[in-house]
Amino acid sequence: MIFLSFGCESVDTENPVIYPADMQEVYKEMVTLSESEICTNSEEWLLTPFGAKACGGPIGYIAYSKKIDQNYFLKLVDKFTALQAEYNRKTGAVSDCALAPRPTRVSCENGKPKFIYS
Repeated sequence: MIFLSFGCESVDTENPVIYPADMQEVYKEMVTLSESEICTNSEEWLLTPFGAKACGGPIGYIAYSKKIDQNYFLKLVDKFTALQAEYNRKTGAVSDCALAPRPTRVSCENGKPKFIYS
């Protein structure tokens, strides 16, 4: 399971989860692309669920700028989600069954997207 703060910091760099190399590569590319733009206008940002909990549902949400190659980014998200679902199935992984709260929008703080729940 990946720890998420459900804000702009969607990666726990202090306690990274060790996944197979193919998952790590996709995850790293997905996060790098999502963080490649500075957030100055929240109207230019979208969010999407990603990952697959063992008991169902996404592990969290990730923000991305409309300025990036959105099709490519969403393909990375889909690929990571599929790889994680397969990993969970193959390893018999377990997770909590809590639903990740869905942000309603993105705001910009200090150049980074922040999720708003309202």
